Parts: sequence; structure tokens; C-alpha cells
Amino acid sequence: MNRCRYCGKEIRGTSDFCGQSCETYYQEAVEKDRRKIPYFIVGMGVGFLVLLCGVLLQIDWVLGAGIAFMGLVTFILPFTTPETTALLGYQKAKILGRVLGVLLIGVGIWLAR
Repeated sequence: MNRCRYCGKEIRGTSDFCGQSCETYYQEAVEKDRRKIPYFIVGMGVGFLVLLCGVLLQIDWVLGAGIAFMGLVTFILPFTTPETTALLGYQKAKILGRVLGVLLIGVGIWLAR
């Protein structure tokens, strides 16, 4: 069984979407995401550099701040892998990305204490 690439419903046949509306929503969402990818990369890079500084300086709160910042970026811009999107659908994959971002923020706060 195939799944709709947008909503994740099971569909029969060779189509990638369960209907025209899902295909339209998916194309619009992908186009919006493409414009946000540079911000995601910069945000993750900044978070990684802060994390690296925390490791090199052996300061736990800086390390935690880097992880929390990466979690915040993931929460705001929840990009997921193509495999996750194919398995769950675009909408559910975004929700999963946000949940994992919140967990990452929690880990960062826990390490910063």
C-alpha cells in the first residue's frame, strides 16, 4: 500500500496523493520549505558552534545552550528526512519534527543546569 505524501492516508494504485487538494497543499508546503532551508542550516550551524565551544571550554551551560538552540531551530523549522515523510506523510512528519525539537530543548535545559 502506498501512502499519501501529504496526509499519510493509505491509498491504492500508483498515485502519490489521495486527492488533488493534498497534492496542491504538498506542492505549496514544499515550495515554502525550500525558501527556509538556508535559515535552518545557519541555525543548526550556530547551535553546533555554541555546542562545540561548550565542549572545548568544558562549560555545561554553554553546551546545554547549544543543544537547546538546535532544538529551538528544529521546533521552528521541523524538516524531516524524505523517508520519514514517505512513512508518515508530510503533516505527521512535521509534527514529529516539532516533538523531537521540544525534546531536544528539554535535553539542552537539563544539561545547562
